[in-house]
Amino acid sequence: MATKTETKADGILAAALREFIKTGYMGTSLDRIAKAANVSKPTLYSYFHDKASLFEAVIKDQIQTFSQDITELSLDWNLQVSTDPNAYPDPRTLLLMVLNRLLDRMLNNTDQHHDIVRLLLGESGRFPNLAQQVIASVHKPVIDRLSHLLTTHPQIHCADPRLTACTLFGSLIYYTMTQHMLQSALILPIDRQTYLNNLVSLALAPQNMNEGLGSIPL
Repeated sequence: MATKTETKADGILAAALREFIKTGYMGTSLDRIAKAANVSKPTLYSYFHDKASLFEAVIKDQIQTFSQDITELSLDWNLQVSTDPNAYPDPRTLLLMVLNRLLDRMLNNTDQHHDIVRLLLGESGRFPNLAQQVIASVHKPVIDRLSHLLTTHPQIHCADPRLTACTLFGSLIYYTMTQHMLQSALILPIDRQTYLNNLVSLALAPQNMNEGLGSIPL
């Protein structure tokens, strides 16, 4: 059970998040946050000594949530290691499943994470440590898991699995940014499934090229 202190701190963080999203870091005052949290300014100062430390606490709390979501997201296949390569899932089907799961989470804005990303991007120059923490706690684990999948699946042959993983994840970020966060779907329409199918084809291109070369008589 949460203590009274934890509950009050959580209330301040929630109010601060709403205010920072609404008016940005520079446009938000501690007076406004205290009023939104229904606490006195001295009470707010007893938890956070200035606006910068409160902003850092708010973003770190959100990063922890994002990181936990990614950890719980199923991005792997559920088969035992086998000496028979054909026992593994079809690589195209598997990659499409994984990319769709990632994109579903990235497009789901029920937790306001698009607004939080916008806020963090706008303040990354002022708080570079927070931007770096997003990369370390959210982006890197996704890339590590994609790279592991590309490395260990016996039917996938990437020259550089990590670079391919970076390309796949970066492309999902681009889709999310242009089609949703930047409200540009009418300007630059991209069909989701066509986009993902092309990404998978690019990831498997070395494998497809090798198979094609193998069929050419020498």
